[in-house]
Amino acid sequence: MTLSLNVARMSAVKPSATLGMAAKAKALSKQGVDVVNLSAGEPDFATPHCIVDAARRVLDKRSSHAYTAPRGTDDLLEAIGIKLTREQHTTYEVNELIATVGTKGALMLAIDALCGPGDEVILFAPYWVTYADLVRLSGATPVVIHTTRENGYQPTMEDFEKALTPRTKLVILNSPNNPTGAGWPEALLRSIMARLEGTDTWVISDEIYEKLTYGDFKHVSPVSFGDDAKGRTIYVGGVAKAYAMTGWRVGIAAGPKLAIDAMLTLQSQRTTCATAIAQVAAAYALRETSDVVGAVDEMRSAYKRRRKLVLERARAIPGVHMNPPDGAFYAFLDLKERLAGKMVDGVPATDLWLANALLEQGRVATVMGSAFEGDGCLRVSFAASENDINRGFDRITAFLNERLPV
Repeated sequence: MTLSLNVARMSAVKPSATLGMAAKAKALSKQGVDVVNLSAGEPDFATPHCIVDAARRVLDKRSSHAYTAPRGTDDLLEAIGIKLTREQHTTYEVNELIATVGTKGALMLAIDALCGPGDEVILFAPYWVTYADLVRLSGATPVVIHTTRENGYQPTMEDFEKALTPRTKLVILNSPNNPTGAGWPEALLRSIMARLEGTDTWVISDEIYEKLTYGDFKHVSPVSFGDDAKGRTIYVGGVAKAYAMTGWRVGIAAGPKLAIDAMLTLQSQRTTCATAIAQVAAAYALRETSDVVGAVDEMRSAYKRRRKLVLERARAIPGVHMNPPDGAFYAFLDLKERLAGKMVDGVPATDLWLANALLEQGRVATVMGSAFEGDGCLRVSFAASENDINRGFDRITAFLNERLPV
């Protein structure tokens, strides 16, 4: 008997590099190896007690043990509407909203609802590893615009214009960005949306890091730019990052009824609904009572201190460059100068080699930049304690000095 997989589909997708590096680090730790994990894309904080208590209060209720409506509970949908009015500065009807199984679930549903074979989707590299795979799984083709550290990881409008074709079905925006932490200024976002005005091109605006911003950067959502921008944009967010709720798996999306209805149909057949008890917790978080605001501010203050520390440690390493992140909790270390033209143990010194060698020999977990189409770089998460950040950079510095001397 010969069994086979759906080869066409499985050849279009590869395992998540970020999850893979985190899993390797955890496996080594379970074996008793002292690994500093700076690969994680999730807060190291516990979910604030006030949010957990909100869920705990309804644990004994039948509604917490049952399916909810595929769109989400009435309470959560109301809370989503309040959040979007407060922070995206626009209003939505209930039939323009949906709660999903994680923010990744919202992206999957949106891309599958909008795209198919023959369509093109514009991505801006470096980009989150999952975007391109979700696009390929839908049957569409990623069209990648590469940005540079020197230009603040922002595209030029000339590059954007060149990437647009009659087959462009979707543009995916992500500000603040994973993996670079770059935040795009309002003027750039407005220019992109103005160029798309009147076309039949959709936009997904992934704003999952919108509340984690630093310095003078101000997050602005394109859904607030007017009727045309709002009418072609699917806002995607969730509770995972700002509220330290990654494992609760609740994402949110808002957009034109046409798209949200399609996403709802897909969700009803694929996953039915987000977990009932998690929706209770998410609704409490999104309403942002004073205790939630206090907890978020405390976590954000910690990230600010850690960001400062990462900047100091990275800038002290010769041949390593990075831009100060405007948001999220990642530093994107540019090691092209350190890697250029070098061979180690008979193999080229690439970021892929470096990330694996750092984990296996240096005992510090990062993520290779090439996973994000940011070759020659490493993503370092500062969703880790200051002690771990210092230990991690001690090991990175020592490894580079030994294996890749200046």
